[in-house]
Amino acid sequence: MDRHEAHESLEIVRQAMEQTQSAVARAGMGYMFIIWGIVWLVGFLGSQFLGELQGYLWLALDVFGIVGTAVVILKSSRRVRTAHGKRIGIFWLMIFIYGGLLFWITGPIEGNRYLLFITTLVAFAYAIMGIWFSPPLLYIGLCITALAIVGWQLIPAYLGIWLALVGGGGLIISGIFVLRVKA
Repeated sequence: MDRHEAHESLEIVRQAMEQTQSAVARAGMGYMFIIWGIVWLVGFLGSQFLGELQGYLWLALDVFGIVGTAVVILKSSRRVRTAHGKRIGIFWLMIFIYGGLLFWITGPIEGNRYLLFITTLVAFAYAIMGIWFSPPLLYIGLCITALAIVGWQLIPAYLGIWLALVGGGGLIISGIFVLRVKA
């Protein structure tokens, strides 16, 4: 194979990667980021301001997020098939099962520690998915974790607002970026 043929082969691989990234974006990842960004934005603001009522808000928001995710998956599954779809679903289920177990084992976690626990658990899941599938997910997970810890240490009285902005806002911005750049 000469240099020209090698260059053409690399160009074909590059185009295939771009088409795959575009297919993934069209498969709904951007929409899922936006949906869960809204959940986090509203939920963490509620955690900051609603006191005891925040549990009801989170319940409603989680239902919204799950239903929204299901709709996106159903609509996108007609266009893009992936061998990993079922595994990703099982992965998220396991994250929440083990998160619940850790929460139970460590005893009651309340207030800011609970907010930080949930945030870092989900950010950890994004980071692991980034290692497996897409480096941007790794960076999103690492950034959310780092920013959450910064807020917890520097402005604990406003952690709910901080997590709403960096977690929820970060996911919304990531979703818009995925939809605009890759689609």
